[in-house]
Amino acid sequence: MNATTLRSRLSNAAPAAGHALKCRVLQGLRIGEFCVAYQGIYRVDNSELAQMEALIRWRHPEFGVLLPGSFYEALEDDEVIVELTDFVMNTVSRDISALQATGVCYPVAINVPPSLASLDEFSERLQTVCDAHGIPPDLIEIELSESQDLARFPCMSRVVQRLRDCGVNVAMDDFGTGFACLAALGPIDFGTVKIAKELLSEAPRCPNARTVFSSVLALLTRLNVKIVVEGVETLAQAQWLAQWPHVLAQGFYLARPVFGMDNVLGVRASMPGSVVTDVRFANAA
Repeated sequence: MNATTLRSRLSNAAPAAGHALKCRVLQGLRIGEFCVAYQGIYRVDNSELAQMEALIRWRHPEFGVLLPGSFYEALEDDEVIVELTDFVMNTVSRDISALQATGVCYPVAINVPPSLASLDEFSERLQTVCDAHGIPPDLIEIELSESQDLARFPCMSRVVQRLRDCGVNVAMDDFGTGFACLAALGPIDFGTVKIAKELLSEAPRCPNARTVFSSVLALLTRLNVKIVVEGVETLAQAQWLAQWPHVLAQGFYLARPVFGMDNVLGVRASMPGSVVTDVRFANAA
């Protein structure tokens, strides 16, 4: 069953479909149906795990595990996004704390809409959650999603600086699509820029795609930000990326999302006493 069919069946569950879906999502959050999956992000130069991204999933009792695209209408509701983000922040902080107890820790990126991140109380809430779980804020990275126009939030440069002052890194997500554009790179001091998978999808086989991608990488490198390339799906793409050893990479070719932070490819190899045998880019070159 595809996501469109799922959305249709969920949305048709009641006459007021949008309200019904919102209520069902909130109910699912409150009764424990939602969970977090993790996907590894890897260094191109040595193929080591560098960090992770937290991805929300809904373990629906009827439809099974649902991705956000199946209930995206509900994610436009303020109440839903506040509760969902709070759930993710708490879950990720708890999981980082548990992994830290084994002698291992990695930064984890969390997707947050700019409209929520721009609220004065957001940074305070994030600090409170980190304190409650005993983790430093620098283990959390906030990814500002491309679904909202950053130009609508003139205070965003101050918001980002406030988060960075607390030790939290801030990333622009999906650069090159949606509202993630060049105009925001000047006034906002992002620590990380994630290049959208659409910019890599035709590379390296298409000359124009190679030129665009290479030019974007050159620009971001001059801005001295951490660069994450999303959508690495093939051996050819991994081989081609090896010429930029300073970037990080994420995609199904490297590792799929998994439940359980300790199940992310590369985590067990980094635990004390383990032997690192996990290589990708070295094998691809």
